[in-house]
Amino acid sequence: MIGFVHTESRSQLAKKGVKVLYCKYDELAVKRLGNELLTTAKALKFARHDFLNELQLILLYIDLGKVPEAKKKILDTTDHMRQMSMLEKLGLPETEIWLTTFAWNYNPFAATMTCDIVTGIRKTQDATVVSYLKRVFDQAVNAVDAGYEYETKIEVQASATDWCIAFAVKGDMTNMQPIPKAEGDLIVEEALSSHQWTFTIRGR
Repeated sequence: MIGFVHTESRSQLAKKGVKVLYCKYDELAVKRLGNELLTTAKALKFARHDFLNELQLILLYIDLGKVPEAKKKILDTTDHMRQMSMLEKLGLPETEIWLTTFAWNYNPFAATMTCDIVTGIRKTQDATVVSYLKRVFDQAVNAVDAGYEYETKIEVQASATDWCIAFAVKGDMTNMQPIPKAEGDLIVEEALSSHQWTFTIRGR
């Protein structure tokens, strides 16, 4: 695994009275990344900083005497890492990397991810999935308010024969344009309201 999405967003931490400083690195890192190729070296560098951020947050909870919160953070982080490790079973390695690095490339979306995956042989072209996901979220990131944090839930499900990735984004997405037409044998669904955008992609 080369990275992970934060299990708690900045706004959630702020509500708990935790002054969040460590997330500034992530914002700067994404700005530096821009349209550059995400190399293995850069991915490992981002992953190390993410890991250190999590440790610093746990230490901060302990320093504030919030031991239950520190324990919960440890459990949440380890559970999240187990969830991310399940992506390997999806059998779409390029899609796995795209999902794993989602937070670095699309910083406005504060994402959490859950996985329920059974190993299978996939007929879908991996590169086609990634190409389409990039098109959708490059469009989405241009439609959001850069100063607002969009709570995003990602659910990855797969049986031995089918797979599905669902995104649920809370926030003002009124500037979102209709998603591009699906490529190949991909099936996509979209629903847009004033405060929520859902997008699902599925294949075999």
